[in-house]
Parts: sequence; structure tokens; C-alpha cells
Amino acid sequence: MARVRAFAAIRYDPDRIPLADAIAPPYDVITPQMQAELYSRAMQNVVRIELGRRYASDHEGEDQYVRARDHIRVWLEQGFLTRDQEPSLYIHRHTFPAPDGSATLTRLGCFAAVEPVPYDRGDVLRHELTLKEPRQDRLRLLLATGVQTSPILLLFDGGGPAMEVMRAQTAIAPVVGDALLEGERGPESHRLWRVFDPAAIAEITEALSSSRLFIADGHHRYETALGLHLPGVLALLAPLQDPSTVILPTHRVLPQSRLDPDELMTALVGSGWAAQPAEGVELGLQAMAELRDAWHAFLIFDSATSWLVSRRRQASSGAGSATHLDVEVLNREILEAHLGLGMADFEGGRLRYTRDAAEAGRMVEDRGSVGFLLNPPTVAEMAEVSLAGAAMPQKSTYFFPKVPAGLVLLPNQ
Repeated sequence: MARVRAFAAIRYDPDRIPLADAIAPPYDVITPQMQAELYSRAMQNVVRIELGRRYASDHEGEDQYVRARDHIRVWLEQGFLTRDQEPSLYIHRHTFPAPDGSATLTRLGCFAAVEPVPYDRGDVLRHELTLKEPRQDRLRLLLATGVQTSPILLLFDGGGPAMEVMRAQTAIAPVVGDALLEGERGPESHRLWRVFDPAAIAEITEALSSSRLFIADGHHRYETALGLHLPGVLALLAPLQDPSTVILPTHRVLPQSRLDPDELMTALVGSGWAAQPAEGVELGLQAMAELRDAWHAFLIFDSATSWLVSRRRQASSGAGSATHLDVEVLNREILEAHLGLGMADFEGGRLRYTRDAAEAGRMVEDRGSVGFLLNPPTVAEMAEVSLAGAAMPQKSTYFFPKVPAGLVLLPNQ
């Protein structure tokens, strides 16, 4: 199994800067508008390392990666960042609203350094393939700074004793960070405890090191650490089977399609799908959710009409196959078969993606745009595909909420 170990973190000093002003979402979800807001939040916000601005005057020796390196050095000298002296684990409690607003959820996990090992060992499992450009970006940042700022999210299968010790440590370990800020779906809070008791560290790391680990978020960061032969990748480890493990759907919008939804419905019915008018996005989503267990169900709509299309689920073509996933069925049986879209369209920007159904609705207000709403995959489906060594299509999963960058930093040693 992959070794999980404690490490001496670099982290923000809460006496010098509020943690809420210092942390940021991971690089791959930061929009230009979000980047600008984070830049204005504090001069020491981790966005300047995680996703620094690019300037027209940048050149080799003076670019966003070099500036990131210099920010870390200066913030350490000024005391905004501090280095722990003893190897530690960092327990993290993340409290957030459920996506539908019906409850408040809490994810308890711990930050650790995890040995990056090849996928074919079966100890750390992926569910998606990576792209060259993001890997190169993360590589250049790591080589420049020598520090990992953004953790991957690993879900462990088993490891019950680790959770018992973590819960016990939240009552006795020192709190080293607190933050309350507005998240994607409402207020979120973060609390960080530092565990440096050798016995507690041994119990947690031994339990986690004997568990199979699933990459939920951070495939590019994991593969970058693996390619550099680093001894550890910064990770938040949390339980696989837990109500706080949430996946949001990733809806699709096809702009300027010149598609007549009525004609598409006729074609789909002819190929075995059921189709019926839907009374708007909200009611369509409710109907989709009710059909989820036994049916593939999608809401297809433009600015004037909405259709709920569905067909019964069939037995998977093989254990761990991705062919039975909703997103794969949508790609294969509707977008490819009836609209002529292929892999180049899916990966080349022909489609627009959003996890917000309301935003998808605003997108289709543009003339000729068509939206495709789908249910999210389940954690069990993700795990099944991972265990089989298969991969889900791009833009299949969005684990919610994201683990912020900047809660703890791991030096590459």
C-alpha cells in the first residue's frame, strides 16, 4: 500500500493574517473574476502562488512561477508563513451546506504526505485521464517553488481506526487555524488541528497506509509528484463511504447548435428513448432525480422548450466499465449518435460545462444554444470504475466542496 506519513508543514501564522484572507480554491476552478477578488483580499493570499497573474512582459526568469517562489521566500522572512519543527498531521474539519440546502454537512479528514505510486500497483486509484497542459503548469510551479500549496483529495476505503483517533484528537490537539468564508453554495467553515503526538500519528498513519486510496480531486498534481519521484504528495484524506462525500453533476451546453429539439425528440423516440415535455428546469431536475436508480434520464432544453428523455438502465457491459454511466450514455447515444459530436468536440471547447443548472439555463438564452442536464455519478460508480482500472469521460465528476489551497504547504523534501 502507499505509505502515509506526517510532515513538518509550512503554514500561515494566524496571528499575522486571518486564514480566511489567505486561502483560495485550487487552481483549476479559479475564474479570472475569482482571481481578481482573491488578489484584492490580502497581499499574502495563496492565489499568488497557486495561480499567479501572467503579464505581457513575462519572460524566462521573470514569470508567474518565479514570482510564486519569491512570494514564499518573502512571506517566510516576514513571518506570514511559519515552519513547524516536528512532523505532524493536520486534522481538518470542513463544514458546508448540502448542495440542495437541506442540511449542513461536515467532512473530517487529515492532511498528510502520501507516497505517490504507479497506478498499476492498485494502491492509489484514478478515475479520469489527465491532460498535458495542466501537468506542465503544475510541474513548472513545483520546480520553481519546491513547495506544494494545493492538496489532492484522496478517499480511503476502510481506515475506521484512523477516524476514531482523528475525532479524539479534535478535543485535545491545538487548533492552528480557523476560517469562515462564503463558499460555492453558501457559508463554509474550516478548522485545523495540529497533531504531533507520536502515538496518535502512528495510529492514524498505519490505518491509512493499509487502506486503498481513490483520487477524487488532483489527478494532475498527483501525476506531477509521481513524475518528479517526490517522496510525498500533499493530500487531504477523507472517508470514501461518508455522507460528506458529495459529487455534483457537470451539465453540458451546446452553443450555436442550429438544433431543433422537436426533431431530436422524434429521432430519440425512434431509437428507443421515452420523451415528454418538461415544465421547466427545476421540475425537470426533480423528475430526473426520481428516475435516477432505474433510468438514464436527461433534460434537454433550449430557450423555448424542455424535454425529459429517459430509457431503462441495462446491465453493464463489464465489471467496472464506464459505458453504463449517465455521462457516457449522453455522449455516445445522444451527442455522438444524433448530433455528430466526437471526442475532439468534447475536449476542444465545442461544449460548455457548468455544475449549476440555473447557469445552464442562462446559457441557453443565447439563440441556438441547447442545454443537457444530467444526474451526478455516485461515489460507488466512481469507485467501481477506478477499481477496474478504467476511466470516466472528461468532465464527469465534480467533488464538492473543493479543498482550499493554503491551509498547509508541503516542502518537496
